[in-house]
Amino acid sequence: MQITKTLKIPVHFATTKLKQSILDNTTARMTFCIQSISILITDETELTRKNIRLLTRKNKVAEKTKLSAGFVDQCIDKSIWSWKSYKRLHDDWLQGLQKVAAKDDEIYFQKYLQKEPTPPTFNHKTSCRIDERTGRIQWNKRSKLSPLWVHLSTLKKGKTVDIPLNPARYHLKQLKSAEIKDFELIKKDGKYQVHISIQKEIAEKHVSSVGGIDQGLNHSAGIVLLPSDQNGVPFEGLICDETKQKILQKYDSLVSVLQNAETFSKLKRLRSKRLNVAREYDWQIANQITKLSDGVLIGIGDADFRHDMYRGNGNPVLRKRIGKWSYSRQRQFIALRRAENGYDTLLVSERGSNDCHVCDSPLVTRKWLPSGESYILCHSCGLKKDADINSAYHHAYATASRCQDERLKAGMTVGETHASL
Repeated sequence: MQITKTLKIPVHFATTKLKQSILDNTTARMTFCIQSISILITDETELTRKNIRLLTRKNKVAEKTKLSAGFVDQCIDKSIWSWKSYKRLHDDWLQGLQKVAAKDDEIYFQKYLQKEPTPPTFNHKTSCRIDERTGRIQWNKRSKLSPLWVHLSTLKKGKTVDIPLNPARYHLKQLKSAEIKDFELIKKDGKYQVHISIQKEIAEKHVSSVGGIDQGLNHSAGIVLLPSDQNGVPFEGLICDETKQKILQKYDSLVSVLQNAETFSKLKRLRSKRLNVAREYDWQIANQITKLSDGVLIGIGDADFRHDMYRGNGNPVLRKRIGKWSYSRQRQFIALRRAENGYDTLLVSERGSNDCHVCDSPLVTRKWLPSGESYILCHSCGLKKDADINSAYHHAYATASRCQDERLKAGMTVGETHASL
C-alpha cells in the first residue's frame, strides 16, 4: 500500500535576511511565471505539457520572467494542474445544475448559479512543486543549527542557496522512513514554510471482518464492526466530541466579542487558533477509530447533503450546525491513519442509509430526544435504534458487498470470499 502525505516544516527562525530576500524574489518570480502561463490558457486549450510548452516558447515566457528551464517547467505543471482542477469542478457544477433545474426550486436554482467555479487566477503569491531540477531537501547532521536544509537554485545562473529548516521530532521520524518526492515554498503570515511531499510503502495487513462508520450531527461518528463469524455479536459504539464542541464554542463567542469591539490586533492572533484546535481533536477522533477498527475493513458514508444547505432553504439552525462540520477532514484523517497501519478505508454511498438495517424497510420514523440525539423506529419490524448506528450498519453491509464483488471478480468462490474475511 502506497501512502502520500505532506509535512509542513517552518523555515528556521535564524535564517538571515539575505536568504529571506532570495526566497521572496524567487517565489515572486515564480508567481509571475505562473500568471504569464495561465493567461495563455483558455477553455479550448489542450492541457498537455507539449502544448503548453509550445505556447510558453512562442510567447517567450522564460525571457520575460528570467527563470531557468527547470523553474518554467514546474510553473507549467502548476498551471496545467490548476486548469484541470477548474474544468473538473466546472463539469461537476454543470451536472449539479441539471439536477437543481429538475427540482423546480427557483431560489435554490439562483443560489446554485452563484456557485459556478471561476477560472484560476493568481493574484497572490502562488507556489509550485519544486523537484530535483531546481531544489532538494538535504540532511546535514554536522550542522548545529538544523539537521534539515533546503538546497535551492536562485535567479542567478549557477548559484544556489541553502535554507535551514526547523523540524520537530515527528517530521524527522517521518522523513527517515519515507521517500521525498518534491516540496513547495509557502509564505503564511509573513513566514515561510516548506511543504514536503513524501511517499511511504506500507505492507497491507489481512482483515478479519468489515465495519461501517456514519458521521452525524450529535456524535462525531457511529461505528459498527460486524463479527468475523455468523455467531458473533456486532460491536456498536458512538464517538462523541463534547470537549471539542465546548472549546470551539468558546472561541466562537470570543471572536464574536472581539469583532463587535473591533479589537483587530487580538483577532489576528486568534486567526488560526480555532482551526488548530479543531484539527487536533479530529486527529484524536481518527486515532480512536483506528484503534477500535484494527483488523477491520471500514466503509465511511459519503455525505453530500451540504448542497441543500443554502441560505433561504427555511432551516437556518440546521444550516448553521452543518456549516461548522469538519467531517471531510475527519474522513481524510481516518483514512490516512488507518492506511499508516496497513488497512484500507472505503467511501460508500449513503443512499438508503435511513432505512431499517434489519428488514430494509423505508417505513421508518426518526424521533428526536430533548438531548438532541435521535433514533429511528421501524414500522415494519419494530426496531428501535440510534440513527447513526443504524446508518453505520448500512455502510458496513455496503462495504461487505463491495468486498465480496471484488473478490468474485478476481475469480474467488463465495466460500473463499467469506473465508478470506
